[in-house]
Amino acid sequence: MLRSRKSQGGFSLVELMVVVAIIGVLAAIAVPAVNKYIAKARQSEAKTQLSALYTSEKAFYAEYNAYDSRFGAVGYSPEGQLRFNVGFSSSVAAPAASGYTLPTGAATNFAVLGFCGTAPAVTNGCSLLNGARNAQPGAITAAVVNNAATGSVFTAQARANIMASSAVEDVWQITHEKILTNTVSGIQ
Repeated sequence: MLRSRKSQGGFSLVELMVVVAIIGVLAAIAVPAVNKYIAKARQSEAKTQLSALYTSEKAFYAEYNAYDSRFGAVGYSPEGQLRFNVGFSSSVAAPAASGYTLPTGAATNFAVLGFCGTAPAVTNGCSLLNGARNAQPGAITAAVVNNAATGSVFTAQARANIMASSAVEDVWQITHEKILTNTVSGIQ
């Protein structure tokens, strides 16, 4: 009785190395693209927060015919931990002629600056995370201007580092005219 030997086939080392090399090339191509998709998803936070701040400012303006940079006064209260520092560079209260007065006992809560602050502290109801490069977002450079002669205007800003491979901060602004712009793109 003769037995026939069947060849036990497998992959050679060369074949396995070719497959590993192909996977490495695909990963090298895919990782930067995935990082850009993550950064674009992070940008949606800036757009959402600025849109909410815009809505709060417009609602305040509809009632008092002036803008106010203090989050508590306009009713803007961001939730969760933010990557973007959102707000205004200085505290500007609605003028007394607008008819707005602080709620009783709220002077200390409402007198804080109109921006989220610095990570990891909770300021103005905001809790900030460090950015993608494990650094705090930069200072806000936008403001509210209430001028009887020229009218009231505001520009709110959001800024954060959203890509670990880039030192450039992503900066977004929205105006009282609802013009949303990405003034500095943090996606490199």
